[in-house]
Amino acid sequence: MLSRFIARTLDWLIAIVVVCAVLWFLITQPLLLPVKAVNDPPQVNQSNLQNHVTNLIHINTSRELASEALSADNYIFNYFSRLGKPSQQGYTTMGGRHTNVRLRLGPRTSERVVIGVQYLPPTDSTRKYWNPSGVAAFLEAARLLSAIDQELPISVEFVAYASAGVAANGTLEMGSYHHAKLLRDANIPVKLMISLKSVGYFTEKENSQRYPFSFMNMLYPDQGNFIALSSRFQDFTTTRSVKGSFASILGLPVESFSAPENFPLVTGSDHVNYWLNDYPAVQVSDMLSLRVSDGYMPESVVLNYAQVARVVLALAKSVTDLGGGAETENEPTGESDYFSVLKGRISDFFE
Repeated sequence: MLSRFIARTLDWLIAIVVVCAVLWFLITQPLLLPVKAVNDPPQVNQSNLQNHVTNLIHINTSRELASEALSADNYIFNYFSRLGKPSQQGYTTMGGRHTNVRLRLGPRTSERVVIGVQYLPPTDSTRKYWNPSGVAAFLEAARLLSAIDQELPISVEFVAYASAGVAANGTLEMGSYHHAKLLRDANIPVKLMISLKSVGYFTEKENSQRYPFSFMNMLYPDQGNFIALSSRFQDFTTTRSVKGSFASILGLPVESFSAPENFPLVTGSDHVNYWLNDYPAVQVSDMLSLRVSDGYMPESVVLNYAQVARVVLALAKSVTDLGGGAETENEPTGESDYFSVLKGRISDFFE
């Protein structure tokens, strides 16, 4: 009788261990094999990143005081005009007229990668957690990839969204809703959508990283020194692929989290609108709201531009890694070492 009880107990323990291991694998997407680091990557211009942040803060502050003619969307459009041929997607809501700013790079493949970011600060209580580091990384990534436009393996669309904050996911208030719907209505396949939030706050302090649920403390670091990827369970393979690309950038710790679509850390931003249109999407964030104290002031946040630069490299690497095998309208080009091409051309490209 005792031996039978012990046997059944062991069976239950083994089952529990197996279930926990499967959940750990699904939630964290561990990279079980070493990732080959990118050797001698191109240099990201950190001065560009800092200038973008400074300019966007000034523009948004001045616009609120009604003393600045230049708007954030015009700033982005003008910058994109130096890289290619940008376009605007206008839409009207109860709050007025809004504009998404778009730039398409690379070949005209049948599918594309979308990289998106909100260029306006939120109007709700989350405003204090907003900073333009995501927009700066977005613009610098566009500059890097435009330097190898002819060598890109897949079409890449950069989209800066107008709305933020109180707009609910899946509503007409969100610029990402209108862009995702535009692609779906045109039956344009999207291989991956990457949604950027704040990506510039990192700290080495012990116990500086908080999580919304206590079980996450057993799965993730207690130092806020990593970039976070989050997505739904359905996009497990895509998220893990992006994580591998990010992990190949030396000096950039990366963690990933998958959960049901309405789970905290997974929902609540532009990527959700692409899920609603059956597109795979991943959010990239520094989890700022869970790294600072409740009483902090936005101006007290010191951005780590070296890490933002590594995020830019990781975005570029994600694009080139995902691009293999995309069908093209013309004959496909041969394989290239995209980072080598980029490094060779970047010195000749404008600063």
